[in-house]
Amino acid sequence: MPRRKALKVVVDVHFHAVTCPGVFLPEQQDVFLNVELLGQRKRTKAAPPVFPFLFHEKLRFDKVFSHATDPVQIANALDGESVRIELVQLTYPGGELLATYEDSAREFLFPTPRISPTYPGVDREVLLQRSYSFPGIAPKLEFSSRTIIKEV
Repeated sequence: MPRRKALKVVVDVHFHAVTCPGVFLPEQQDVFLNVELLGQRKRTKAAPPVFPFLFHEKLRFDKVFSHATDPVQIANALDGESVRIELVQLTYPGGELLATYEDSAREFLFPTPRISPTYPGVDREVLLQRSYSFPGIAPKLEFSSRTIIKEV
């Protein structure tokens, strides 16, 4: 009996920076990004609390879709997966949530075309939703991503 095929999605997200011109955080503790993608939760290393926050860090996420046999099924499955990114400051145990971003994994990894051309895998940016305690305009996350779908 032939072995049943499955598809594995491997995502590398390179977080470059979080920018927010003219904003100063009142607390002096470091900041980091919490990232939830494909059922995994990872975080970046801490950065000093002075904008721009320069992370320059790559995080890898992967997931096997055992019932998927072609990339169209993966794209549909990614619609049901979510990505959540949190900007956190280490002000007390657990940290203080400064801003968040949430969307479907499909839209995050393969964004719909915009007026200005952007392509998956090249440098991109999204606005984070600031929390009530964030002292300024919405911060912007700069990143790039690369997604590989392979048979396992």
